Amino acid sequence: MLFHINAITPSHINLWVAPVDMRKVPSIRVSLDRSRHRTIEAHVDFTQLKEWGWHATGRCGFDLNGETCPDLSGARHVEIHDTDTNVLLYSRSDLLGATPRRLLALDYTIDQANGLRDDLHARFQASYFGLDAMHHDVLRCVFDVQYTNSLYLHGNVLFKRYEDLVSKNEFLRTILVVDPYVELAKRLLWLRRFAQVAEDRSQWWRVEHVLDPCLFAVELNLEDAAAMKKAFDQIEQKSFAWLANPMTRALACARPDEAFAPKHWVGAIETLSRFDVVGHQQHWDDYAAMVYDALGLDAAPPEPRPIPAGVLQLADRLRKVKSVFPLVDLDLSLNAKVLAAIGQQGR
Repeated sequence: MLFHINAITPSHINLWVAPVDMRKVPSIRVSLDRSRHRTIEAHVDFTQLKEWGWHATGRCGFDLNGETCPDLSGARHVEIHDTDTNVLLYSRSDLLGATPRRLLALDYTIDQANGLRDDLHARFQASYFGLDAMHHDVLRCVFDVQYTNSLYLHGNVLFKRYEDLVSKNEFLRTILVVDPYVELAKRLLWLRRFAQVAEDRSQWWRVEHVLDPCLFAVELNLEDAAAMKKAFDQIEQKSFAWLANPMTRALACARPDEAFAPKHWVGAIETLSRFDVVGHQQHWDDYAAMVYDALGLDAAPPEPRPIPAGVLQLADRLRKVKSVFPLVDLDLSLNAKVLAAIGQQGR
């Protein structure tokens, strides 16, 4: 799916949506003040979309005004979603802040338990989370949104695939680094919980994309160091790829299935050097303060979310298993570089 907002005023919004099924006439759901909802089918032809091969007929457009969408201009909160995918296409609100920046918080962690996310959401006109669940084409449209300069994106992406749009649209780039063993522990425990979804056969489709990693995590004896060493010695490729060095993958890889090579560590360092704010979980207060300062926010940042004791205990056990090292080697080097840089800044 592709989309674009062409013209924006409080009383007039013009946009188009090119659905995955080129034969289908798209529709959108307009929500006014979070209480009035209207589904509208495309009623404007964009002939160029047909010429480009993006749609069979070009009937992909919407012209929203007082006639096609009554009360649009008077609404204090407006959201427009694609009906099929539920992707947010447009948002404006008097109930939210309008921080005049485009912010990308690259969060490669599995739980994305970043305490800033919920607070910052209310300070931007449009926010997008769960970026790794969005299709590449849709996400490129999101990065290139032009109707607002108050835009907040938080989640895990392969940065190289979107760096051109991040630079073009002058995003503020931030990242919070976490201990690689803590992240590996979180991923293993997440897989074990997620595998329970597969017990319901009707939900099997939700697990298929991580089936091998789920099976690996479920069968792993987390209490026996010798058993863990043997399991990690014999880990198969799909599980290894899903668990290994998620920070390096996010910063340096252009494809989800890209095999790691020495160039990726170098590429990750180069990418990290172009970020505006690089923080570490162990120095949360400094990181949060830098993000707020870069955004021009005069407010106290939220407290960090505590790491569960079970995660910390598993992380300590993983540190003692030598066969785990290939899963964290590149991220450990990045982690050390970041901590060293923070230490130098504090002198």
